Amino acid sequence: MNSVLNPEAPEFYPHLTTFTQGGYVKVHKSIKSSNTLPGTLSYGLFKTFTDFNILTCKLSENVVVQSNQIIATELPAVKLKHNDLESNTEKIIDVNDSILDRININIDTASGVNKTSDLFVRGVQARGTHWNQNSAVIAKIQVGSATFIGAKNITRPQINFKDTIDNSESLWVPKISDKPNNIKPLALNILYNEEGEAVGYEHPYKVELDLYHPPSQFIDPDVEQLAYPAPLEETMFTYVDTEAKLDALVEHLNTVNELAIDLEHHSYRTYQGITCLIQVTTTEGGDFIIDALAIREHIHKLNLAFTDPKKIKVFHGAEHDVIWLQRDFGVYLVGMFDTHQAATVLGLPGLSLKYLLMKYCQVDADKKYQLADWRMRPLPDELITYARMDTHYLLYIWRQMKADLLKNGQPNLLLSVFENSRQICGTTYNKEVVTETSHIPLYVRSKKSFNSQQMAALKMLYKWRDGQARLLDESTTYLLPNHMLLALAETLPREMQGVNAVCHPMPPFVKQNLITIHRMLLSCRELPNEPQLYQMPTSIRSIMNTPLQPLSSYGVHDFAHYTDYSDEQPINLDSAAELLDTEYNNTAPEIEAFSPGNLISYGTIVSDLNADAQLFIPPYDRYRKYRSIAQLEEMKEYKEKEAKVAAISKGNELIKAEVLAKLQQAQTQIENEDKNNTKPIVKIEPEVNEDTQKKTQQRKRKISAEKVEQKETVDLTTNDNVKQELPSNNTKKVDNNVKPFAYKNVDYKKFYNQNVVNKDHKQKQPKMKFKKYKN
Repeated sequence: MNSVLNPEAPEFYPHLTTFTQGGYVKVHKSIKSSNTLPGTLSYGLFKTFTDFNILTCKLSENVVVQSNQIIATELPAVKLKHNDLESNTEKIIDVNDSILDRININIDTASGVNKTSDLFVRGVQARGTHWNQNSAVIAKIQVGSATFIGAKNITRPQINFKDTIDNSESLWVPKISDKPNNIKPLALNILYNEEGEAVGYEHPYKVELDLYHPPSQFIDPDVEQLAYPAPLEETMFTYVDTEAKLDALVEHLNTVNELAIDLEHHSYRTYQGITCLIQVTTTEGGDFIIDALAIREHIHKLNLAFTDPKKIKVFHGAEHDVIWLQRDFGVYLVGMFDTHQAATVLGLPGLSLKYLLMKYCQVDADKKYQLADWRMRPLPDELITYARMDTHYLLYIWRQMKADLLKNGQPNLLLSVFENSRQICGTTYNKEVVTETSHIPLYVRSKKSFNSQQMAALKMLYKWRDGQARLLDESTTYLLPNHMLLALAETLPREMQGVNAVCHPMPPFVKQNLITIHRMLLSCRELPNEPQLYQMPTSIRSIMNTPLQPLSSYGVHDFAHYTDYSDEQPINLDSAAELLDTEYNNTAPEIEAFSPGNLISYGTIVSDLNADAQLFIPPYDRYRKYRSIAQLEEMKEYKEKEAKVAAISKGNELIKAEVLAKLQQAQTQIENEDKNNTKPIVKIEPEVNEDTQKKTQQRKRKISAEKVEQKETVDLTTNDNVKQELPSNNTKKVDNNVKPFAYKNVDYKKFYNQNVVNKDHKQKQPKMKFKKYKN
């Protein structure tokens, strides 16, 4: 290397030369030494020696440790594992590609190939602010009264997490490893449903929550009223982004009894969501903002204060906050007061934090940044101010609401708020599981009317989108928004241009998977529509869906409190049948044919459909029975067609299986026909009864010997004819020397009865012959 890397620091060049030359020497020596190691068959022979195994294991462990140290500077999320050759090879290849790409980019930048134009730099600097000089463009989008603020090219924080993100549908295991303030030691107990399936883990602080009762100082009226909080500009503020600062905060929380807490969450660019900030406010220490992305693995230390029953934790709307603390950090709450629950118990006209701030503090909070991207680092001043406002006045609000709840002189209302808050603390986090009906809530909210093809497309796209979101760790709405999902299922475009028209502007994920989405929609188009069987008139349908009531109390105008039924609603055949039941009819019918004695039962269908039935069958009852049978047949045919079309998205497995089954059936049928053709054709004489048999025996006595011989010759000729009728492909050989069989003396009854009947009409049992063996 003869070039000068940095003219402003010439003393850097000798050190760089020594470092690179020494590195080349060591790398060359390592390669040369590794080439001397035994390989192939020799390696297997050396592995039989214990000392060789111990040495190679130590060497491999050292290589993995040193490689991880080198890789950590390039890709911190990649870790090599011991005795995992294939996986380690792929990871090393990825790391090498990343290093080479970075070197190429740096070389191009140094040579001026990728030099940014001055015009673009001036435009970016004009848009930038003092808090984010490295960002390309700051995006601010106004949505009603809210403002979405974000920056492009934000590095995904999940990459730097030391704990792996598990988006599978497997059971979620709590992250808690230490249980401070415990009554019962830590034990993770699995919960099972009635079918014996594991559904989750028991709350680690269940016993502590069951035994929790708020201390008397939080139930009794305040002796001294809490002072009104100072403005944000005059309040101490601490930004916690290191482990040392977090430890100092934990020590401070041990000295206070009241703390206000809030969380800021992000769910648009991740599947399960991530907690980005934790705001804490105390009367003595001021406002704290914890950077949950920077010190994610140390947040569990907050359990020391958050699970202390002697301290009160004030939240507003803690249903989601409790879940997020468990999921991301393994942090739990014991002893909480939810101001949202207090507002509900007090019956206030507004339940939001903005309303409570105006009512108790006369502060008009600005909530326009509630859609901000909290992953941005460093945080802008606007977002820091917004986050501090969520907890700055919360302790003062809790004291004021406590006084309102105690106005009647009894702590029942206050205790009810503590009880509702305790139940919120007892909720546990579980992963979202997609079932066969997970798309139904989205369909109901859309208020659309889909046929069977459109519903199949909605279900298929919904499940496919969820699987891709889990794999990519992206939210489902980011990959394919719900309104585009519904539009694709509703229109079912035949061409790809139709998909482009529906998804405008097209998300990047849809553009990458355009062909896949189009094929799924086409496969749903091939599905037959669900059969609409015998559309009923509105009058009959309304009678069938009318709730049951005694006819004696019938009133024409008494149906206002019942549901209004229409043609689009499903038919309730059970209600219609029960309406015709006689136990609800207290008046005798005017027509005799409709009397209970002549009405047929509704249990059987065969007798109802009998055209020769003498009893009177009501026309509607006959129609209902016919309709049920026809519906079963058509639905069976529909299910078969649906299974065939569903095979399109499953690799045509069902179609292949059906074709093979039909080929096998045809081959079996051909073989059976061949076997039937090979059977000899034998003429069977009709059955002879006893009278005709006696007459035949009497005639035999009068026949001369010559006629007997003539009869035998005729039998021979008939036997030869039978031989000629045998097919040519018969493989059995017939012996011509076999004597002819006298068919005229055969009793053909034995072909129909297995047991031979004698004259006394007694069955003769065959005698069993046993061989005697001598020992």
